[in-house]
Amino acid sequence: LCCLCLTGFARHAVDGSLYFMKSPELSAASVGYCFMDATTGRAIQSYDEKKALLPASILKIVTTATALDLLGPDYRFITKVGYTGTISTDGILQGNLIIRGGGDPMLGSEFSRHPQDRFLNELLVAVQAAGIKEIKGHIVCDDSLFDTEGVSHKWLWEDMGNYFAAGSYGLNYSDNMYRLILRSGTVGTVPQILGTKPEVPGLMFANYLRAASNTIDSVYIYGAPFSGQRYLYGTLPANRSTFTVKGDIPDPALYLGQVVSGMFVSKGIKVQGKPITVRLLRERGETFSYSDMHQLLSFSSDKLIDIITVTNKRSNNLFAETLLRQIALTRYPIASASRGIEVVSGHWREKGIDVSSFMLADGSGLSPVNRISADAVARILFSIKNGKNGDSFLHTLPKAGEEGTVRNLLKGSRLNGSLYLKSGSIMGVQCFAGYYIGQKPYIIVLMVNNFTGPRSILRRDIERLFLSELSGR
Repeated sequence: LCCLCLTGFARHAVDGSLYFMKSPELSAASVGYCFMDATTGRAIQSYDEKKALLPASILKIVTTATALDLLGPDYRFITKVGYTGTISTDGILQGNLIIRGGGDPMLGSEFSRHPQDRFLNELLVAVQAAGIKEIKGHIVCDDSLFDTEGVSHKWLWEDMGNYFAAGSYGLNYSDNMYRLILRSGTVGTVPQILGTKPEVPGLMFANYLRAASNTIDSVYIYGAPFSGQRYLYGTLPANRSTFTVKGDIPDPALYLGQVVSGMFVSKGIKVQGKPITVRLLRERGETFSYSDMHQLLSFSSDKLIDIITVTNKRSNNLFAETLLRQIALTRYPIASASRGIEVVSGHWREKGIDVSSFMLADGSGLSPVNRISADAVARILFSIKNGKNGDSFLHTLPKAGEEGTVRNLLKGSRLNGSLYLKSGSIMGVQCFAGYYIGQKPYIIVLMVNNFTGPRSILRRDIERLFLSELSGR
């Protein structure tokens, strides 16, 4: 069953690996495993490490490591604000106010190091400083830095419309996410929709939910990008005064324009035209130019290393997809996911890594058609660990037993806090990848596809494997 590549490996580790591979949960599974010396890159132990497997969210390691290599830890996304036309002496802008997106995933984000309304406040100050009291034109939100395919065509329909499948565009805002507030009654009844936070204009819900006797969130929000129509299916716990689920904002750029317009009106600045996006202008056959734009504000995002930290520790799909598109911009004038994947593969090929197992559809790992090998992930981890940003990247990964999606893994064990691991899990898939920091550093990549039985039992067996292999190291 188990063909292990061993070089001076302790007997207890061999026994631990053999025990793991005989787990009943793996009877129908495919497993790829690589245990590597993080200093020399020598494989200490491996099993089918070249096999292309579904990585789930450990694919974020590939995306974030590439972004860090190409852009650097201090890189910042830039959002620019300006106007076209002229401002009269009495403060009337005969033209449009432009918000030119730079792809910043943290614009108005609840995960930013800065207040969530920082951009809006700085925008208001800049407009007031320019003496603008009325806008005769439109608030134009430019989302054209990325293509319009913000959502992968390789994602599942059951994910579309939910917050974790939010599209990534040239202009993102407020994590491209809203919270839907529900109230449930007795079992079998239709829950009441109380509203959303924030309120998203044009968002409509067809409610097919039912209250049930369960205690978990089984609510699915279905909907396509740029469409305000959403369909609610599934169940939620009965007799809840409030119950919150999260969905994606269908058109973040248009939503930002609506928010800014509303803020201006509340501050006494009149806006004559309705908010519009560059995408909508182009779909109408209208052209748009910056030839006479006067800049009012250049807004910088959090540092890239902070964005990567949120991406890896919180397994944030939106941030990963935005980084993939920003990677594309290192070689192309307009970003797309496919161009980002091309640049990712080319970057690691140039570093001498075998990328033949790269069969990628996105940057987050949400697509069930992604494939990559444990060996490729391990060698990327080795490359970034021994580069100039190695220590910075290490600390973007959550500590096992303490943080993120691995906060309960190995909790209270002798490995608590000494493994920096990204996890990845979707149906039938459980993966871990990262670093062990002990007397000597190691890289661990474990990928399990098509396991059977409870995930909790598999995770227990994985904990035993890690404890066995890292004892005394």
